[in-house]
Amino acid sequence: MKRTSVIVVILGIAIVAIIAGILVNSSGSNGAATQQAESNVDSRLSFSSLTNGGSPVRGDSSAPITIVEFADFQCPNCGRFARNTEPQIVEEYIATGKVNMVYKHFPIRGPDSVAASMAAQCAGDQGKFWEFHDLLFNNQEAENSGWAKAENMKTFASELDLDREAFDPCLDSEKYKSFVEADFAFARSVGATGTPTFVIVKSDGSEPEGILGAQPFSSFKAVLDKKLGS
Repeated sequence: MKRTSVIVVILGIAIVAIIAGILVNSSGSNGAATQQAESNVDSRLSFSSLTNGGSPVRGDSSAPITIVEFADFQCPNCGRFARNTEPQIVEEYIATGKVNMVYKHFPIRGPDSVAASMAAQCAGDQGKFWEFHDLLFNNQEAENSGWAKAENMKTFASELDLDREAFDPCLDSEKYKSFVEADFAFARSVGATGTPTFVIVKSDGSEPEGILGAQPFSSFKAVLDKKLGS
């Protein structure tokens, strides 16, 4: 079997599990996988449902389109997306009010991934989730090499001038452990198996389409422009 055919089969199997009733297609010459919803609305994916537990949002909450990202701070491909593709999405779609992004923690690479997720939420208590998110992805090292352990999260907090008297107890007490576990369970419930996984959906939860992996900006642009009617 040709290598391209193998890639398509693997992506198809992984993505078909994300939302029940979704047809698998490939989008573009780069093999980015997308999903078309047969059912009109998945209420779990509406903006209000996605954020009612306090999940971080980048952009205008009233934007008509939402990108849901399931990611792990130790995931190299998540880092590549955050550094290379996400800034382009922010500039063209999020900063212009067309799209917002909801981050869901999917720490599948071990305890340090959980620590990083909890730390990011603690930074969010001080209004700096996305700054912390960007700092971690810009300073990624090898998976499970110790860079993402809890003590190092405190060093990152200092780099952002966070109030350590608030941040350290938040992290040490594992204030957000159950929050991160709930995100993890949600990711599993919609069939996510790897990181990063994205679902692009209208604000009411209709017309979900998925993208698996750190695909280039062009793959996201094709889906977003279609949903926006551009």
